[in-house]
Amino acid sequence: MHDQLTREQKEAAFHDARIDSPDETRKLGYAYASVKDVYGYTNVPLDRLDRSVLELGCFRGDRARAIDGFSGSFVGIDISPSAVDHCRTLGLPANFDFRVDNANELATIPDGSVDYAFGDGVLHHLDLAMLAPALARKLSPDGYARFIEPAQGNILLRAFRRLTPKMRTPDEHPFDQASVELLEAHLRVSITYQALLRPFLPMLFGNAEPMIRATRWLDTRLLANQRLQPQAWLLMIELRKR
Repeated sequence: MHDQLTREQKEAAFHDARIDSPDETRKLGYAYASVKDVYGYTNVPLDRLDRSVLELGCFRGDRARAIDGFSGSFVGIDISPSAVDHCRTLGLPANFDFRVDNANELATIPDGSVDYAFGDGVLHHLDLAMLAPALARKLSPDGYARFIEPAQGNILLRAFRRLTPKMRTPDEHPFDQASVELLEAHLRVSITYQALLRPFLPMLFGNAEPMIRATRWLDTRLLANQRLQPQAWLLMIELRKR
């Protein structure tokens, strides 16, 4: 029966089931400890705190709750009805709205209305051939979007994914060059490669802060080499209208 579901239905069912269980990011907090700075990339910029913000994949609403001093209009969307229901119970101010919407289509979002969009680990769940033109339409003239996404990465990361299939949906696909090209067909794309020695080396040393700083410094310099960039774990992606 599961095989007869659409991609969107599979995604919704997967995340509906997760809403009341510990998040994998929390379970794997040890692995993510050395890349917390990378995830700060998608924080709502100071000059967008009074403007129109869209979060793709709001899930439990943790990012919305963490924003300080927001006076604009915030919309969080998710394919999971359970996730949206949960977000609506958080007691956030009236300028925070949560909706069930397919991020491939963004049907509930008016064209040209989004000044800043963001998401963490959401694009690789989507049909980028649909998402890219939809997002391009929704961005305002000076609007832009930022995402953190997992890349295909090195052999250790690929092995981990093969060993943990239940932690991800069947249709998700870590970023590769084909993914980037689908975005570039409709948007200006800027990518910064992150996490080459991280998380592995810091984990061997108990995620001690001096080791995290050292590997961050090394990653920055090593990933300046284009030959090493395909080995990165995480991508910082910025998207702007053409």
